[in-house]
Amino acid sequence: MKPTWDDLGARARGLGTHLCSRGELDALAQCPDAAALGEALRDRGYPLAEGDASPAALELAVRHAAAERLRILARWCGPRAAVLGVLFEDEDRRSLRSLLRGAVEGAPAGARLAGLVPTPSLPERALGELAAQRSLGAIAALLTAWGNPYGSALFAAASAAQPDLFRLELALNLNFARRASRAARRVRVLAAWVREVLDLENVCTAFVLVKGGTDLVPKDTFVPGGARISIREFEVAAATGDVRAAANGLAAAFAGTPFADALRSADDPSTLEDALLRAQIEGLRRAARLRPLGPVPVLLYWLRLRAEGVDLRRIIWGVALAVPPASITRDFATT
Repeated sequence: MKPTWDDLGARARGLGTHLCSRGELDALAQCPDAAALGEALRDRGYPLAEGDASPAALELAVRHAAAERLRILARWCGPRAAVLGVLFEDEDRRSLRSLLRGAVEGAPAGARLAGLVPTPSLPERALGELAAQRSLGAIAALLTAWGNPYGSALFAAASAAQPDLFRLELALNLNFARRASRAARRVRVLAAWVREVLDLENVCTAFVLVKGGTDLVPKDTFVPGGARISIREFEVAAATGDVRAAANGLAAAFAGTPFADALRSADDPSTLEDALLRAQIEGLRRAARLRPLGPVPVLLYWLRLRAEGVDLRRIIWGVALAVPPASITRDFATT
């Protein structure tokens, strides 16, 4: 029997009313200092101790608030939890990717946790333990000991004498592609969302290859399972040697979608991920108007929550460093 979604979609729309609007985020970026920002976030219900307005404390409050919202959504999933596990797993994949990067850079444990959202499978304590590991191999070993499905996928590459971060991220993406495609296949909307996520991963990988970020050849880095980017289109884009040419070539595969405009305007590869997130949200807004009772509102809420976290982190550090508000708000992921 296929799961029904009406109740969960309605609840997701209700949760969405508690997210910051673009106007509210703009107002937060106008705060004169971290103390004023902390007070504003506290007034919005973020769990902040009185008087503690350090950037680390503000970031932690945002992460805890996001984790609580995901816990609420997870409790409401009921028998749909197995299918919606692809959303939590995608969040875990993003957290693990960030932790691996932090380990390679030798960042302090606290810095490695920045921007990570705890989930039922990787709660705050687990993320903290992973962030404290001194090597990539230790991260993979700990995940394996916990029975996490990404531990074994990472173990071989992480245990190499000189681990390659790009190969590790590829292992994460390939494992996610297999697991998510299988888990979502019974729900058409979620299956389409997984294919879209895989297409976007290939877009980002193509940009890395254009910039010369690895010695791997394109055919060994392509993640199958997407709907729009073929291996041929991927190889052509990666071989251009020019970010603008690659973006225009890939944009053609997304004709008629918000992703085409996002790619054509992506002058700086460092802002590509946020531009694609904005396009995802815009696409889901359109779909939610046509299919308001299915799982689309859940997906929309999920990505809006992710965008809010990205933008609040930008605000926190922008205000702390006295960055002009216009510069803070220019590349917001929230539409």
